[in-house]
Amino acid sequence: MKSNVKSKDYQDFLDDLKGYYEKHDHKEENIPVGTRIQKIREIQKMDIEELASIAGIDAKYLHDIESLKAFPDLGTIIRLSKALKISTGLIIDEQSGLPYVLIRKNTRQKITRKISGKKDHPHYEYLSLSSGVISRHMESFIVRLTSNVYYTQDISAHEGEEFLYVLEGAMKIKLADKEETLHAGDSIFYHSTIPHTLKSISPRPAVLLAVLYTG
Repeated sequence: MKSNVKSKDYQDFLDDLKGYYEKHDHKEENIPVGTRIQKIREIQKMDIEELASIAGIDAKYLHDIESLKAFPDLGTIIRLSKALKISTGLIIDEQSGLPYVLIRKNTRQKITRKISGKKDHPHYEYLSLSSGVISRHMESFIVRLTSNVYYTQDISAHEGEEFLYVLEGAMKIKLADKEETLHAGDSIFYHSTIPHTLKSISPRPAVLLAVLYTG
């Protein structure tokens, strides 16, 4: 997914994010998600209101994301990446530039998020299983849902498809006006354009494998 912008500064920034270095083992600087979004937006000469409008999100929410007061959910990240005409990986990856990635159990990238969007006391977390592969169309995560937390009010809806497989515990998912309960071993596949949200309903946190096709 390429941007229409031809700015050398923009290309240099993308090259840095994608890890095009002489040595592939070079460690990329850990740039916060909000900072990445702001930098790319500014290089594309878009103001917050314009990007928010194209992505279909609230401008104040985008301001909070860029100022690191809020961490966006996956649906918002996908919307922003499409509005900016870049790959989702350029926003969430710490390292990139390789044609494949091997994720060891103790090196997974953990991202936490509270239902309100704040980063402190998160109600769910997700561990990236695909960070590093360039120009990918799928995102894979291990998601951990805090027990007995009500559905988030931030209903997610975006382009693509999603597959969830429950590894531990139990969860409920709302898909538009339908609600389904899933236990360990159950799975569900759905188009991401359907408004959806989910929560754990087990005494312990629910753990699931999530695979998203972003197009």
